[in-house]
Amino acid sequence: MATEEPDDDTLFDLIGAVGAGINASKDERLPLDVRELAADLAENNTDKLDQFRKTA
Repeated sequence: MATEEPDDDTLFDLIGAVGAGINASKDERLPLDVRELAADLAENNTDKLDQFRKTA
């Protein structure tokens, strides 16, 4: 069975975090301040993903 490399784990974690942040930011059942925080976190993780891509 093949195991994932640590870099793969980081990549998938970042992709998941971006997706979760985007989904939470669009969930109108959540309070506005929570949606804004989720959008900020998604943006932050997008920046981290971009930096990761540049170093990989």
